[in-house]
Amino acid sequence: MDRVVKESKLVLRFANGFNEQNEPLYKDVTYSRVIESATDEAIKAVGMALAPLFSMELADVVRVNEVSLGK
Repeated sequence: MDRVVKESKLVLRFANGFNEQNEPLYKDVTYSRVIESATDEAIKAVGMALAPLFSMELADVVRVNEVSLGK
């Protein structure tokens, strides 16, 4: 199978309060066009560096890869 990463994204997930059932709510900030060859550690470092620029508490740094599995 031809597995090819088509696009990689960095998602900063911030805690954004709670709903009526006391479940956590999140606000995602997404950065697209991340170089596919970037390591997970490098992406996390960038996410951690960007997080203080926001007024919300960082809950997670997520990497999202769009993968083509071929025909």
